Amino acid sequence: MAHASTQANPQEIFIQQGQKFLRWSDVQEIWAYRELIYFLCLRDIKVKYKQAALGIVWVIAQPLFWMLSYTVLFGKIAKMDSQGIPYAAFSLAALVPWMFFTGACTRGSLSLVGSGTLFSKVYFPRLIIPLSSVLSALFDYCVSVICLIFVLAFYGHMPQWWWLPGLAMSTLWVFVFAVGLSCWLGALNLKYRDVNHLLPFIMQAWMIITPVVYPLSVISEKYRWVLKLNPMVAIIESYRAFLFGGTVEASTVIWAIAITLLVFLTGIVYFKSTERTFADIV
Repeated sequence: MAHASTQANPQEIFIQQGQKFLRWSDVQEIWAYRELIYFLCLRDIKVKYKQAALGIVWVIAQPLFWMLSYTVLFGKIAKMDSQGIPYAAFSLAALVPWMFFTGACTRGSLSLVGSGTLFSKVYFPRLIIPLSSVLSALFDYCVSVICLIFVLAFYGHMPQWWWLPGLAMSTLWVFVFAVGLSCWLGALNLKYRDVNHLLPFIMQAWMIITPVVYPLSVISEKYRWVLKLNPMVAIIESYRAFLFGGTVEASTVIWAIAITLLVFLTGIVYFKSTERTFADIV
């Protein structure tokens, strides 16, 4: 009786050290997990407004509250120059991108800590976690932009067609910068929880050196070179220029874009170089 001999095909297992740079294959893998990104974004939005009686109203109330507060304090009492623009519109046009930036960075810093049980059990590209956190902040931002358009229309600045590409470019700029910082902050906060406590102070100080409640013109010329190291200066000035007209100094924009890309790339490098230790730390 003939016996058929079977031989198991050996399975090859490759153990490869984590790559530090974002490759095209990583981008393809992230795209393949786009459904997971969607559900993580939806989860973050639901968690933020869960059991909130006013729900989405808080998205509108927050920027309007700060707009009114700054209008009274700086516009009425301090008589801050607003370049001929009603101070309420002037301040809100900066508060909308600024609050998107701070909200995205705050969510990004907490993203890994909040998703510890998820990435310690299931494989997926770890970059999805900070990316989905920044994307979830887009929901609040889009609602705030609609609110901004109504406020501008109230003050006589009717929507124009060129606002759309201008705001889209500025939004993309903030998004890239926030993703880079979220990679840094998320990985650092997982290892050093002090980052979460320190971040509010950093954001408050950052806002002071960013022309949110004041125009860039109040800063002396000899000190403006320092502001070129702050990408949010060029982002907010570009935001206002698109909405109200005007120009932004080319060197300020070039420096800001260069620093934004530097933060984005180094953030990814640091994130990917430490991601194999995430499950052990959490």
